[in-house]
Amino acid sequence: MRMELLGTSFIPQHSDARVLDQLIYKWAHSRALIADVLADKFADMLATGWTLSDDEMRRTIDGFFYSNVAALLEK
Repeated sequence: MRMELLGTSFIPQHSDARVLDQLIYKWAHSRALIADVLADKFADMLATGWTLSDDEMRRTIDGFFYSNVAALLEK
């Protein structure tokens, strides 16, 4: 639901991780969940007739795992 509300401009994290050690501890599990959600969302888009290039998918994935964090740190 978060992706549908916010688009791709947020930094995904485990929803109950409140401190850094929890983020690190739960990161492997979170990455798998994020990958599943992205695969589902990309499939939904394709099912509606949307054309989706490899570059668009890579840009979205890069945003979640790098660019969104880098942009936040630049502020």
